[in-house]
Amino acid sequence: MNSLAQQAMPSCRLYKADQANSLTFEISAPPDSQWYLLSRATPFDAWFSEFLTLTDTQRQTVLEYQGALAKRGQPSDDEYLLLPTDKPLTASLQLSQAYVIAPGEYRVSLKTLHLIQSLDHKEDATYLECPSLLISLP
Repeated sequence: MNSLAQQAMPSCRLYKADQANSLTFEISAPPDSQWYLLSRATPFDAWFSEFLTLTDTQRQTVLEYQGALAKRGQPSDDEYLLLPTDKPLTASLQLSQAYVIAPGEYRVSLKTLHLIQSLDHKEDATYLECPSLLISLP
């Protein structure tokens, strides 16, 4: 397997979904690569952690997270998702399940994603920043 310096990194993005107050998160692994994503504190964790920041751009205030917070120990192997190389992995997010949202313009930012290339070498982690998204919510 290639070292982290030689291995192409996954890419990620957020985009507005068709449903009101919904977003879709997408992460893709490059061809001929092997990457695992730690699912906790990501959109694949549902609303059991505060994995994004929602900022009202008009008031310059961060909305308070209203979702659940799971208390956890060290991650187990089954909390790492192997990223497919043939298609993106996606998760849909209904923002109103974790935030009280007034109509307006918002900046959505994800927390940094934790990636590894081997379950046997979790200490060799690397991190991925996804671009933030500006959205208008009804």
